[in-house]
Amino acid sequence: MKKICSEFLMEQFGDEDIVKEIYDEYVRSLLEKITEAKNALAESAWVPLDRVAHAVKGNALAAGDAPMAEVAVALRGAAKLANADDAASLIARLDELSKEL
Repeated sequence: MKKICSEFLMEQFGDEDIVKEIYDEYVRSLLEKITEAKNALAESAWVPLDRVAHAVKGNALAAGDAPMAEVAVALRGAAKLANADDAASLIARLDELSKEL
């Protein structure tokens, strides 16, 4: 479990079982959202990409994962500007960060 998330979630909930359950759901959801982001980018579907990035940002903040949230915010910007190159780089960065989970 990523230390920053563990510490944040323990502050919020104080129960290791609950923290593990929330963290596991965060990871599962994040991996699903990264796939959705890749698919949206492949289709140049900018509004769906923005929605996915928004969800990633919210989930990351709820789990205490500030680095992931920062990349998601940048991805929202790229989606709003329909910037495929930046979006691809940011999705790749989300993918890299997800390997740290």
